[in-house]
Amino acid sequence: MAKAQCESEVMQVFGARGTVVRPTYIIGPGDTTDRFPYWPQRLARGGEVLAPGRKADPVQYIDVRDLAEFMVRLVEDDRAGIYNVVGPRSPSTMGEFLPAAQAAVGGTGRFTWIEDYDFLTAQEIFDSVPWVMQKDNDRWHLSASNTKAVAAGLGFRGLDVTVRDTLAWWQTVPAERREKPGFSIQPEQEARALAAWKARGG
Repeated sequence: MAKAQCESEVMQVFGARGTVVRPTYIIGPGDTTDRFPYWPQRLARGGEVLAPGRKADPVQYIDVRDLAEFMVRLVEDDRAGIYNVVGPRSPSTMGEFLPAAQAAVGGTGRFTWIEDYDFLTAQEIFDSVPWVMQKDNDRWHLSASNTKAVAAGLGFRGLDVTVRDTLAWWQTVPAERREKPGFSIQPEQEARALAAWKARGG
């Protein structure tokens, strides 16, 4: 609601000169949210990896550097309007994202896909950026069109570059943060969920 109100204020004040940038999940080096860094470090660690959601679930994200470059381009080109700054360039799914991200870090783990939303909810696993459970208000959360932004010059780094750079950066953050990160899936939680999934014959 607050974001919508901010956009409304911008357009009311600046009218046709107003510019609004709507990024999806911002990823890459320097991420202070501990959301996306989960995947590079987890995939590099290997072993059995809990893959949440359905393989066909959509994913959207934008490298912070691509976002910054696009915003500068808008200013330089004196462009106005509303832009969904989302990647990748073409629609992608969780089933495509995880193997590609794993390959980027040279991971050798094996995925155990858990597509049962009810089970994941019981395990308190609701999201793991760029994946978000596709239900209720989040059903269309990752379906924004980037056509207008691409036409205005939005570019995209390869996912492999973003994943490797994020992992390299994560290894430089203070040890106390790396030891107690705010990941949406904690190691103990993952192990517990995998055990419960196997126990029920999943």
